[in-house]
Amino acid sequence: MAQVKIITAEPLTISEYAKELIKYRSLIWVFAQQELKTLYAQTYFGILWTVIRPLVMLTIFTVIFKFFLHVATQTPYYLFAFTGMIAWNLFSNITNNASSAIVQKQNLIRKMYFPKLILPLSKIIIACVEAGISFVILFLLMAYERVGFATNLFTLPLFILLNIICGYTVAIWMNALSIRFRDLNQILPTIIGIGVWVTPVFFPTTIIPAGYEAFVYANPMAGIIRGYRFALLGEPFPEPFYWISISILLLVMLAGTWYFSRVEDSMVDYA
Repeated sequence: MAQVKIITAEPLTISEYAKELIKYRSLIWVFAQQELKTLYAQTYFGILWTVIRPLVMLTIFTVIFKFFLHVATQTPYYLFAFTGMIAWNLFSNITNNASSAIVQKQNLIRKMYFPKLILPLSKIIIACVEAGISFVILFLLMAYERVGFATNLFTLPLFILLNIICGYTVAIWMNALSIRFRDLNQILPTIIGIGVWVTPVFFPTTIIPAGYEAFVYANPMAGIIRGYRFALLGEPFPEPFYWISISILLLVMLAGTWYFSRVEDSMVDYA
C-alpha cells in the first residue's frame, strides 16, 4: 500500500523538518544533476566555461590592480587575486542562483511535496562544483609558480564551509522573503556587484585607510577571504574582529533556517 503524506497547516518543528530533509535528500542531487545538464547545454565550450570565465576575470583584474594601480602583495599578484576570486565567486554564485530557487520552481512546488529547502541546497551543490574546478586551476598555477602549500592548508575546509554558510544565509532569507516581495531579487545582483569592490578580493586590507577598518571587519566575507589566504598562501590568520561578524553570520543563518521552515508551506500560496 502506498504511503500517504498528510500535509497540515501546522509548521514542522526544527527536528521534524530535519528528518524531512534527510528523507528527501536524494532530491538535492537529482535537481543539481538536472541543472548541471541544462546549464551548459547547446554551448560550444560546455563546462569549459567554468575555466574560461574565472581566467578572463583574473586577467582583467590583474592588469587593472597589478599594472595600473601597482598593488603590492607577498605572493604573485594573480595568485593572491585568484584566491579571493574563488571565495567571492562561490559566495556570489550561491546568492545569485540559490536566492531565487523557489521562484524559479513555482510550478513544481505546486504539484509535489518535498521540503522546499532542497531547492536552494541543490543550487549550492552546483556552485561548489564550479568552485572545485577553480581550486584545481589555482593549484596548477601555484605549481607553475613553485609556491608550496602553506602548513595551514588543513584549515581550508573550515573557511570553505564558512564561505558556503555566508552564501546560504543570504539565499535562505531571500527565498523566504522574495516569494512575497519579488523586487528583492532585482536588488540583490546590484548589491553583490557593489560588494566585490568593498571586499578585499583584489586588494590587501593593508591599503584600507586608518579609521575605516570597521567597515571591513563588519563584512564576514572579508574574514573568510583572509582565511583562504591564510590556508593557501600562508598569510596572517584573520584578526579577532573578523570572527565577531562571522559569529553574527552564524546566528543569522540559524534564524533564517528557522524562519524558512515556518513559512515554507505558505510559499505555495504566493508562487
